[in-house]
Amino acid sequence: MVDPHGYPNAASHDRLRRSARDLIDHGVPPPSRGGSLSVDALQLLYQRASSPESAADALKLLHELQTYQVELDLLYEQLQANEQEITEELAYYKSLYERAPAAYLIVANDGVIIEGNEAAGVLFGSPSPALSGKSLYTLLAPGQQAGIKALMRNSESEDEPGIAPGCFELQDHRRLAINARSDSSGDSVLMIVTETAAPSAGF
Repeated sequence: MVDPHGYPNAASHDRLRRSARDLIDHGVPPPSRGGSLSVDALQLLYQRASSPESAADALKLLHELQTYQVELDLLYEQLQANEQEITEELAYYKSLYERAPAAYLIVANDGVIIEGNEAAGVLFGSPSPALSGKSLYTLLAPGQQAGIKALMRNSESEDEPGIAPGCFELQDHRRLAINARSDSSGDSVLMIVTETAAPSAGF
């Protein structure tokens, strides 16, 4: 009935109008959400309705205005329902992100962490809100900046989407595997970070 923004498209407008007319003729219209006629408009309708020559036109216009009002009220209810659905869906996916057992990071192209979930906070020993604004390079052992940059470059490649993990080390010598993929806008990189077992000889 509506487009992704909640507005009626051309194909559904006739259905909206029919629903409005049915409510006016046979049912109870939804409560008005505001938007009443101005005093001048009411006076004009009254004047036209008082004249036998224009009374029919005035009644037709009044019915049309009522139909428009009910259309707007129906659309308002649909927009409210859409907004509620979007809000609930956003809360659901945010909960999945925050409570995921794996550490998730959203990292800007310059290596600065935009956001991390709770598991990322545990992994890096810092509350997840405190990760925002930190450089990922400062959380790793020295000398790994080039490796992270290469991983981020690969995440932007269509041929090499960056799904193969890169191996890195924290300052306390714990080993990490980082999977990275560029987001759809190309402005940041999405990362899954997992702790791995100690490397075998020759790593």
